[in-house]
Amino acid sequence: MEKEEEARLASMPAWRRDILRKKLEEEREQKRRKEQEKLKREEEEKEKEQSEKLRTLGYDETKLAPWQRQIILKKGDIAKH
Repeated sequence: MEKEEEARLASMPAWRRDILRKKLEEEREQKRRKEQEKLKREEEEKEKEQSEKLRTLGYDETKLAPWQRQIILKKGDIAKH
């Protein structure tokens, strides 16, 4: 697809080529931003689920160190299976 795109760009006047390149770059940037936002939302959702899980197990997560959280969450996963 990129080769077709390059061939098409090569046949255009320079000013139009620049405009089209800029448009394509903006589209790629927008895609990248959407993907980052999606990953961020998924990460936040995972964090929220973990916090909820800790609360339902009776832990106060503010008093837990990160390594303690991981152990408790892993033990919870093992206990489920």
